[in-house]
Amino acid sequence: MVDKYILAADIGATKTDIGLFCALDGNLQRVVVQRFASCGEVEFLHRVKDFLAAQLSSGILRAACFGVAGPVVAGRVEATNLGLKLDEKSLRKELSCPQLFLVNDLFATAAAIPTLESRDFAILQIGDDTNINSGSPVAIMAPGTGLGMAFLLGGEKLNILASEGGHADFAPRDEAEVELWRYLKKRFGRVSCERLLSGPGLVNIFDWLKNREAAGGSNRVDISGLSHTELGGAEVVAAAAAGDRVALAAISYFTAILGGVAGDLVLSGMAAGGLCLAGGIPAKIINYLRQGQFINAFNAKGRMSSWIKQVPVKVVLNQETALLGAAWIALDRSANQQKFRDL
Repeated sequence: MVDKYILAADIGATKTDIGLFCALDGNLQRVVVQRFASCGEVEFLHRVKDFLAAQLSSGILRAACFGVAGPVVAGRVEATNLGLKLDEKSLRKELSCPQLFLVNDLFATAAAIPTLESRDFAILQIGDDTNINSGSPVAIMAPGTGLGMAFLLGGEKLNILASEGGHADFAPRDEAEVELWRYLKKRFGRVSCERLLSGPGLVNIFDWLKNREAAGGSNRVDISGLSHTELGGAEVVAAAAAGDRVALAAISYFTAILGGVAGDLVLSGMAAGGLCLAGGIPAKIINYLRQGQFINAFNAKGRMSSWIKQVPVKVVLNQETALLGAAWIALDRSANQQKFRDL
């Protein structure tokens, strides 16, 4: 009989997934998962307590782990694009759970990657898959509301390096991207990769193209009446599916830039083990990622092109990956196994 449970959460800038799991025979079993809009500290704590009151009618919490979209330092984190501030010590007291941990959301995503099944991935480049199980680094990039990055090193212990590389400077590769950079530079003052490779980033590219190209055309879907705050990445994707040529061009730029930046990430970590595209966006634009712009830009690395063409590239289709990773980390740390180590 199960009487001890694992609480996990994936806290992003837009949405929060919270789940209850139980551990049986070394595996995690999903009990219940709920989603709500991300919010401030007080409301978040109330929602977690309400969730536990409704779902944990019997039994106790064995451990908990929350993956948060922001850098975790000394047990504290402020979600970069949300403003939510969390502290391990306070949460342990409020939730009566001494084994509660905070990790970066990409740390949680990386922890889950080795537990996923083949059906949880879509392959963009086969590469040399003999490197996957060799302990070679795996690069993880997750465009969603923001742009997350991490590295995973395999072996008996999984070494994970969380990164805030999404906030690194964007480097344009041709004249059109220079023009895009100038447009965003004027608008934001500084142009990070996240300004392009995220849901808001896709909107930024769309806005640039809308200002750059003449309006009109028989195949144009009129979404130009929406304000910047009303228009999101999902609306741009939907407009592209409906035949909007500017939206299609925006996705083309997005996938090509994503490929270039992803290739740079792989080179930076010599990630021969592969690249995993996670986050909320890649699975939703998988057909566009397969059209060639992404892989062409990913492999266009000059003297390193022959090497990077051997790197496997996959899209993570499981949208609960970070949540699962948080659950595995909670189980691991509560058992003092130290399987997932932070570099």
